[in-house]
Amino acid sequence: MGPGTLGLAAAQVNVFVNTILATSEPGAVSALGYAFRFMYLPVGIFAVSVATAAIPDLARHAAVNAHEAMRETLSWGLRLMLVLSVPACVGLMVLSHPIVELIYLRGRFDTTSSALVAASLFFYAPGIIGYSIVKIASPSFYALRDARTPVIVSVVTILTNLALNIWLNRIMHYQGLALGTAIAANINAGLLLVLLSKRLGGLDGRRVMTVFLKIAVASAAMAGAAYYGEAWLHRSLPATLFGYQIVTRLFRVIGGITVGVLTLVLAALVLQIEEFSVALRRILGRGGR
Repeated sequence: MGPGTLGLAAAQVNVFVNTILATSEPGAVSALGYAFRFMYLPVGIFAVSVATAAIPDLARHAAVNAHEAMRETLSWGLRLMLVLSVPACVGLMVLSHPIVELIYLRGRFDTTSSALVAASLFFYAPGIIGYSIVKIASPSFYALRDARTPVIVSVVTILTNLALNIWLNRIMHYQGLALGTAIAANINAGLLLVLLSKRLGGLDGRRVMTVFLKIAVASAAMAGAAYYGEAWLHRSLPATLFGYQIVTRLFRVIGGITVGVLTLVLAALVLQIEEFSVALRRILGRGGR
């Protein structure tokens, strides 16, 4: 329990470090807090689901030293993580302002507050990929009865995050704290994958990288469609629909997301991303049930 807690503690410790460093700037602590919740939502929905499904198989393979089967399970889990986390990352970056305005812009939460949270969310979003990968990479070491490696990597990540955030806070203020945390999350994931690959004799890296590049291209197409779709609705729709500004914001966000998702699905089909098709079928299947 002790090493396991320390091995997975980097995310929460880094958030605590951000809170301390952000106290010197008015509104920064709240902005980072709201933005982190937004950023972590896809991790909680998608990454935890994939990891929960994969970890029992990883543990069974590790128990009998079936490293080949473990590599296949890890490769599949990582590819599934990527086709879900990369679009989520890009989508939150592109639509950070309209999403934050839709959820929070009312009462004493004014446009200045929205801008603070949206900027934090933009720089936090790349961390979705790293946080997602850690959800499956770190437990893999515990399945191999290695509690030491995740703890060491966690400590390295915390120290790296501290150094990055102190430096970036001076350059970019509170936005640098979000960016530093996102970079540290991906460093954490990268170190775990490198060490896990050495331990298992590879992780089908070429196939994982191919899927990453394909979903990155598809996500770029999605980003353009979502951005320009939302911008067109912003110009075309009146300030209030049915007497409420929130209705206009809702149409803008839903419209941008719809155009973006449709573009993503089309791009994934053209690029023949098998993992995306599987993930989409599972999501639609659960929605139907």
